[in-house]
Amino acid sequence: MTAKLQVSGINHVVLHVADAQRSKRFYMEVLGFEERSTATGAANPRMVFLRCGQQGLDLFQRDGDVHGGQEMNHVALNIDGGDVDAVMEGMTSLDVVVAERTKRGSVMILDPDRHQIELLPVEAWERSRERVQQASN
Repeated sequence: MTAKLQVSGINHVVLHVADAQRSKRFYMEVLGFEERSTATGAANPRMVFLRCGQQGLDLFQRDGDVHGGQEMNHVALNIDGGDVDAVMEGMTSLDVVVAERTKRGSVMILDPDRHQIELLPVEAWERSRERVQQASN
């Protein structure tokens, strides 16, 4: 299989955790992560958005066993190019399952084991950061 898409970096990883605030303290105090603000879930204490360098780590609090096979929700990858329709068409032509097109202009695909991978065009990521900056002003 020949790559039809150029991934430019990992955007963020989502982990399911038992206590979002406890995990936040661990990642910040022990590992040196920084908090990052997002418009999504900003007022929800069960959702924490952190940053390490350019990559994000999102902690989503879940009830019950967080290791029940769903402790990782998805990996988001930055991709070059912003034509979401072309990305979807390219993935479909490679027989990759396209799970959804999100409201923020990204595409969710499934790997062979049905793990979710979000393909986030750099343009969508930049628009998302601009919305966060506008909301904080």
